[in-house]
Formats: sequence, C-alpha cells, structure tokens
Amino acid sequence: MNRNIPKEMNSGPKMTKGKAIAVFVIIGVLIAAGAVFAFVSLDHGELGVWDYVAYPKTISLGLDMKGGVYAVFEANSSDTKNLSSRMDGTVEQLSNMLYDKGYTEASVSKVGDDRIRVEVPDVSDPETLFNLIGTPSSLEFRSEGKDEELTDEGLWVTGKNLEDAYVSVDNDKNYVVAIKFDSYGTDRFAKATTELNGKALNVWINGEWVMGPTVNSVITNGSAIITSEEWASSYTAASEMATKLLAGAFDVELKLVESREISATLGVNALSTSLIIGAIAIGLIILLLIFLYRLLGVASGLALSYYIITYIFILSVFPWVQLTLSGIAGVLISIGMAVDANVIIFSRIKDEYRSGTGEISIQTAVSSGFRKSISAIMDGNITTLLGCLVMYLLGTSSIKSFALTLAIGIIISIFTALVITRLLVSSFLAFNRENPKLYNLYNKNKEESAGGASADLTSLEEVGENE
Repeated sequence: MNRNIPKEMNSGPKMTKGKAIAVFVIIGVLIAAGAVFAFVSLDHGELGVWDYVAYPKTISLGLDMKGGVYAVFEANSSDTKNLSSRMDGTVEQLSNMLYDKGYTEASVSKVGDDRIRVEVPDVSDPETLFNLIGTPSSLEFRSEGKDEELTDEGLWVTGKNLEDAYVSVDNDKNYVVAIKFDSYGTDRFAKATTELNGKALNVWINGEWVMGPTVNSVITNGSAIITSEEWASSYTAASEMATKLLAGAFDVELKLVESREISATLGVNALSTSLIIGAIAIGLIILLLIFLYRLLGVASGLALSYYIITYIFILSVFPWVQLTLSGIAGVLISIGMAVDANVIIFSRIKDEYRSGTGEISIQTAVSSGFRKSISAIMDGNITTLLGCLVMYLLGTSSIKSFALTLAIGIIISIFTALVITRLLVSSFLAFNRENPKLYNLYNKNKEESAGGASADLTSLEEVGENE
C-alpha cells in the first residue's frame, strides 16, 4: 500500500522573471544614481545651466561639527512676574532676530526657568555675532532729550511693543531704519507722535540716549521710518541701529553670563572618522549576512545600500535636521536597527523552513517568515519612536539631533525591510525557488521523513516475502 503525503500549498504570489528583472534594474539604478549624486558636485561651467552640490554636503551641521558661537543669557531675577511666558516670548523674538540677520541655523532654547541658550554654527565673524546677541537691552521711546532727567510721564512706548526693526530704502535711495509696533505700541506711538509732532521723539537704550529723530507727521498705523545722515549711505550702520532696536524688544531684561567660540576641528575629525569606520562596518556586515544567509544576505546587502542612500538624501532635504556628533550616533544606531530587522526576518524564514513539513517550499517559508516578523519589527521600532518623540520634545539641542536622526532612520528602515528587502528576495525566488542551499536553508523533518520512508519500504518487502 502506498502512502501519499499531501504537499503544502505555497502561500503568497510568485513573481515572474520579467518582473524580477525590472525590480533589479529599478533598485540598481536608484542605488547607482544615489551613489553618483552623493559624491559628484558640478559647477556652472561644467553644466552650462546650473550648479549642483553633492547632497550629503548640503546636510546642515551643528555647532560641534562646524564650529561657531555658544552663549547663555540669564533673566533679571528682580522681575519675576509671568516670567515663564515672557521667557518664551523672548526665545521667539531672539530666534526671529537671528534668522532675519542671516543666521538661519541658529538654535535658541530655554534652559530652566530663567536662562536662554543660543547656539549659532558656522560663524565667520564671531565678534560681530557677540555684538549682536551679547548686548540685549531695554529700549524706550521718550519725550526727554539727551541731557534731561527721565520721568515716568515722559515714557511713551518700550521695546516690548516693538514687533520688528529692519533696514529699508526710501525714495531717494538712502538707507533708513523701518520700525513696526504691535497693537498696544501702535496706539501709544500714535499718541506720542500727536503730542510731539514737529519735536523730537528720543530713543533711549539701557538708560542712555541714542538719538532724537524729529516727528514729521502723526503716525497712526504703527509703522515708521527713521532717517539719519549717519546711515543714509551705509547699510552696515543702518543694520547696526536696527539690531540695537531689536535687542531692546525682548520681553525680559537679559544679561550675558557665558559665551565662547567653539572650534570645528573636533567635529570635522569625528565626522571623517565616523564615515570611515561606518563604511568598514557596513561592508563587514554585508559580507557576514551573505555568509550566513547566501542569496537572502545578498538581498539584504542591496536593501541596506538603498537604505543608506535614501537615509542620507532625506537628511539633506529635511528642514529640521542639524547633524551633530550625537546625531551621528543616531544615524549609526538606526543603521544597526535596519540590519536587525533583516536578521529577524531571515531567522524567521529559516525557522519556518526548518520546522515545516517535509514538503514545505522555500516560497512558503519566505512568505510566512515575512508575515510573522512584522509584529516583532513593528513593536520594537514603534517603542523606539516613542522614545525619540519624548527626547525631541524634552531634550536639549544635541539630544533633539539624536532623536530626529534616529526617528528618520527607523521610519526608513521599516519601509526598507518590509518592502525593498521582500521585493529583492521575491526577485531571487523568481529565478530559483527549488534549491534551499542557495538560501542556506535546512529542513530537519524532510531528512527524517526520507529516512523513515526507506525503512517502511523495507518492512513491506519483508511482509511480502513472508506471505
């Protein structure tokens, strides 16, 4: 009597060789193009139309990578009314001032209840920046002139109601300083210009008279320009005056308690060293994956190459990324987690093939391995993403850099492991899904069942002879 063992049906759709070739070509082109554009920079003369800078070079670098200026300000401890909200307003105002002055990568954050930290990377002229952020002051528009005694009645409006001050140009092409007040400041400024029309409205900073421009008309819209021969032909002089006015527009009175210049030497060395070590480590990891998983490892290596190129590109275009030494740590950890996701999948595939029935196919083991790995991969990555969210919301600038780079890497790694790696493995299966040795798969039950079948056949022959 013959015994037929039912063959396990394959799960999951099979990819055709044509589609597999298309997948290899598309992913190969993406990897090759990404690698080329990551290393090649072309100037206007070479292209003839536009310049191109290799996208890794456009990644915003933090203070410890580029060098720059670091400063800490402390609020006046004698005025604590609504200090927390006023400090928040001061942080926003200082951030806007630095951004308007061209320091687009400046980082301003509140430290504790009464301190503000300012970090500005890649500063070519630190002395100018110290003059800008190191002299926050009190600004007042008053009736009193240079040699007059200050009184409460003479104060019309303060810098707290100044929304903006910037350099502009009048009809005669002379530089002027334009100012704009908020709603309360607009009302007070209108009353001041009405009262002092034809007279001087004096500007005082830190209790010292700075200038006394003459009011030429009543100004009711809160916007005005200040003209002076001192800066009529000098943008620099006009910009310095606008900066002085803005420095007095903070919600709290600040004093500089710490400041220093930071060299980029350590960061540059760390970056180059990290790149070399990272390249060597990734190469060794890919070789180890190929040794352990054969074609599965090849698919993982291609997916990892795609992951790294995509990751670097996202870092270069994502507006909130500023790479620091801690951010590099986040990059390396996320690459490790991307490899870990592939190891989880491949280990599950081997387990499925090893413990399956004697007739289990490679296609079935692969489909089952990917399906059963999703929960483990998602649970670990989602937990890490929640940790990144907490670090980003509550951490300092360096911690935020670590959290952001790690979170971006994790999101990309999930897509790469569950989509790109699976496409590549399915593409390899399109050419050979019969030879388990190509994928380093071993099925114990299959060998045991083969031995058992031989013993049963002998037993039946012996029975026949006896009869």
